Amino acid sequence: MLTVDEALARLLAGLGETDVERIPLSEALGRVPIDAPLISAHDVPPFPNSAMDGYAVRAADGGVVRPVIGESRAGGPPAPAVEAGTAVRIMTGAPVPDGADTVVPIEDAEERDGVVTVAAPPRPGTHVRSAGHDVRRGDAVELPRGPLTPSVIGLLAAMGNSDVEVHRRPRVAILSTGDELRPSGASLGHGQIFDANGPALAAAVIEAGGDPRLLDPAPDDPAVIGERIRAGLEDADLLIASGGVSVGEHDHVRGEIERLGTLDFWRIAVQPGKPLAFGRVFERAVIGLPGNPVSALVTFELFVRPMLRAMLGLAGDGRLRVRARVGEALGKDAPRRAFLRVRVERDADGYRAVSAGGQSSSQLLPLAWANALLVVPEGLSATEPGASYEAILLGAVA
Repeated sequence: MLTVDEALARLLAGLGETDVERIPLSEALGRVPIDAPLISAHDVPPFPNSAMDGYAVRAADGGVVRPVIGESRAGGPPAPAVEAGTAVRIMTGAPVPDGADTVVPIEDAEERDGVVTVAAPPRPGTHVRSAGHDVRRGDAVELPRGPLTPSVIGLLAAMGNSDVEVHRRPRVAILSTGDELRPSGASLGHGQIFDANGPALAAAVIEAGGDPRLLDPAPDDPAVIGERIRAGLEDADLLIASGGVSVGEHDHVRGEIERLGTLDFWRIAVQPGKPLAFGRVFERAVIGLPGNPVSALVTFELFVRPMLRAMLGLAGDGRLRVRARVGEALGKDAPRRAFLRVRVERDADGYRAVSAGGQSSSQLLPLAWANALLVVPEGLSATEPGASYEAILLGAVA
């Protein structure tokens, strides 16, 4: 069996990035921009403006009484120039009139009968935001590596961009296999279950930045499975199948990958999820995940999520990691690296992890409650109470 690290290295080897497309900012949340600086065509802000409501004045005039000769407001008409001994009433964000070099806040001044009295001599530049104090025209602006956030989209809009170049979302075909599967909401016959993997994996693909394409589930028939794989890869960058990758009489996914293309590996020293098949069909990656829903989702997290991010030009899995103490002995298979479902919480000493419930690969409820995967290395048969282990955060920590 391959180690987790060896398997991940093989999965990532040779992966190319998706092509680039230009999209409106209104559709850009969560998309991944290209790794290239943007040259700003504008100063941000485009003109000197006031940081306060108050009065635009000349600091050199000192603390004198000034007649108010006009008003500057955001989006309003140009205000008159401030000459010696005069003031212009100004609102936050409004252009600083010609001649003025400072703004006196309204609370530091008193206006009566069109004349303003300044309590203390102002200092030059106070409460004035210069043109380009955030971004200057011609600046090469490096965007943070990762999915676009509201603040980054706001910056792009402030720079005058109406669209942005991003990586196309990887298209992922998803195939559930098994005679027993029925869609949720359908009636169940003898020995049948609802297909949890299809919807769950589609959601995982979206969370990782991909574009899922759910295929019709396939029965345990090699001809049908092969046909679904061929059809799914016609418009997909990669295909993931769940079920049919072990050594049972009715496990056909691994054999179809090998028949249609090449099989790289199919067993990993990981818990849960030892039977995982990886190969290529039509020069595109095909990953056969285990059929148990927890195994499918955990192995997606460990192996497919980093693949999708690599196709978007991003490194790693994008998950935060912490060290968390455990207070109980959680059992595992000693030869394999385990990823146990836990809840991580903060306490006075840092982070602690408690089991989210049963660790069976068929139990989705504990995984639904978990906010982390506790990484327990090879060679251990259980966690040691009081010891700390790496925890991969899947959600918020209380």
